[in-house]
Amino acid sequence: MNIEETTKKTGLKIFYISIIIICIISLIAAVIIQINSNNKEEKQNNTLNTIVESETSEYKEKFNELFENKVNYLENNSYKITKNEEDKEIIYTGYQIDENKINDYDLNVNIPYININNKTIDEFNKSIKETFETKAKSVLNTKNSNTIYNVNYSAYVTNNILSLVIRSTLKEGNTAQRDIIQTYNYDLTNQKEISIEDLLEMKNITKQEANTKIRDEIKKVQQNVEELSKLGYNVYPRDYTSDIYSINNVTEYFIGEDNALYIIFAYGNENITSEMDIVII
Repeated sequence: MNIEETTKKTGLKIFYISIIIICIISLIAAVIIQINSNNKEEKQNNTLNTIVESETSEYKEKFNELFENKVNYLENNSYKITKNEEDKEIIYTGYQIDENKINDYDLNVNIPYININNKTIDEFNKSIKETFETKAKSVLNTKNSNTIYNVNYSAYVTNNILSLVIRSTLKEGNTAQRDIIQTYNYDLTNQKEISIEDLLEMKNITKQEANTKIRDEIKKVQQNVEELSKLGYNVYPRDYTSDIYSINNVTEYFIGEDNALYIIFAYGNENITSEMDIVII
């Protein structure tokens, strides 16, 4: 084989190898583009819009009107779940009593049951029963206590997120009214509890931004409370520098209409008071 033929064959080999390399690079690029596209689409589908600052007061004012004991099915839902009772909604009123007995009690109780076959949900339902149903049954056994006990809830299903908020009000004799708020949040797609950090990420909000928002709002409330205290009013004190207002310690939160993220500081969960602060993001 002469030098010319060897050079020709070498050139052909280089040519074919170049074509193979180009094909491989093109294939890899196509795969990367597709993955990025899927990730972008998934991120868009899992993104919750933020709330305009001027609208937050409107959501706060409507908070007391939310508790209609029903599920609100909102947008972008494509989840698949296994229900415990197929003929009932994803959440329904599992325990209900509307009864009063003069001088003893006045009960209007609507306690939700989450109708999903899942261990996490089982724990949710157990917590709800122990907190609200157990109390209702104990009130039925009271005499001459003039107890007023109400329990109502609201639930939202949007972007494959299930959010449930339950509120109870308790007035026993001459004691102050106590309001308790409990919330439960569940990822219907991945079948797991969803955290406040998860929701912030879906709204493209950092923990630092959330903490700043919370502390600014609590600081305003604290200033108003201090002014009322100077005028002689009996108020529930706040300290906006307290760790209870850190996003890391937030326990009660839910997604409502328009994907508004409600962060609730219900002081009645630990003390005998109806005071609470609500931060909307």
